[in-house]
Amino acid sequence: MSPNMRRFLPLVLAAVAAPALSAQSVFDSELRLAPQFLTYQIKSPSNETISELAIPAYVSIPFGPSFTMDVGTAFARARVSNGTAVSEISGLTDTQIRGNLTLGSDFLILTAGLNLPTGQSSVTLDQITAAGRIGNDFLAFPISNMGTGVAATAGVAVAQPLGDWNVGFGGALRKSQAYDPFSIPGQTLKFTPGNEYRVRVGLDRATNSGRVSFGLTYSAFANDDAGGSIYSTGNRIIGQTVLTSQIAGADVTFAGYDVFRQAGQYASGDPAGRENIANGYLGLGLKMFGTIVEPSFEARHWLQNVVASTGSSLPDRSQYSALGTVGLRTRLEAVGFAAYPSVGYTFGQLATLDAINNPVHALFTGFRAQLAIRVSQ
Repeated sequence: MSPNMRRFLPLVLAAVAAPALSAQSVFDSELRLAPQFLTYQIKSPSNETISELAIPAYVSIPFGPSFTMDVGTAFARARVSNGTAVSEISGLTDTQIRGNLTLGSDFLILTAGLNLPTGQSSVTLDQITAAGRIGNDFLAFPISNMGTGVAATAGVAVAQPLGDWNVGFGGALRKSQAYDPFSIPGQTLKFTPGNEYRVRVGLDRATNSGRVSFGLTYSAFANDDAGGSIYSTGNRIIGQTVLTSQIAGADVTFAGYDVFRQAGQYASGDPAGRENIANGYLGLGLKMFGTIVEPSFEARHWLQNVVASTGSSLPDRSQYSALGTVGLRTRLEAVGFAAYPSVGYTFGQLATLDAINNPVHALFTGFRAQLAIRVSQ
């Protein structure tokens, strides 16, 4: 599968075991902004600098205690430089509209969503590199694509207490319309994403000093159609866990996820090997200077099975990439307003090929800065 055309598509699926809605009217609306900047310097043999400025905005508007409407979009600017060669893409992204209807004291949640094509879904030749680099799942840029055309999502979730646990189950369907992924003079390529079907089960409960939750998601994808070439992207299994607790007066958070993609097939007909991305996060909330200061460490590992192309004499092989991020976040709060500034430094190695196509690792470093803002009535 081409990461330029298909990332983990955002599904409108109600959260498992969601808490009761406290907002009652449009006067309880909430605005969230999260301007952030992320850059990576990838050393030899790649010698690239990749950066992205992203300014996502999200508004949640409740219409009574049972129905909420969410609207979100973003501005993004991505830039890739390699020596004198520069590739850039910028502008608004697509706009997502979502409605959530809760029935029976959170027992049943119905959702519907629409992706409006306010972003740039067709890239020019000089934008292809920038658009492709931000679609890398391992590097995890805040905005992974500028636009993917019109799409609609419908979902349903149920949640029910079972002893000390909350148990939830949900399912969703996303259907996307065809669009032109490339804007190349004299050429037309229609890309039609296959439908995505997703099911999720989750468990959640309070502990003595915190909370623990587990989630398991299975995403199945119908075949994509790129200009008449039919291919498979590979289905995905996603596991998630979050544990919060208190130790010696400090807030401790552990979060982890694992994304496994099954083998698929490229549009050329060559097989696409399976891959796995595992991520762990450990954060510590310390009460200092009249607020909370949160140092953190995050580690990520990407394992890829590279399958030899048809007719090649080369054997199949595996390759890995790894990174670690040291971060620091704090909280600034006032009536109706909260801000969460954070910074992070990343170091790692990325699997790539040298000038004669031998597999090697390129060392890289990165820096991230973010200011998450929440404004409520």
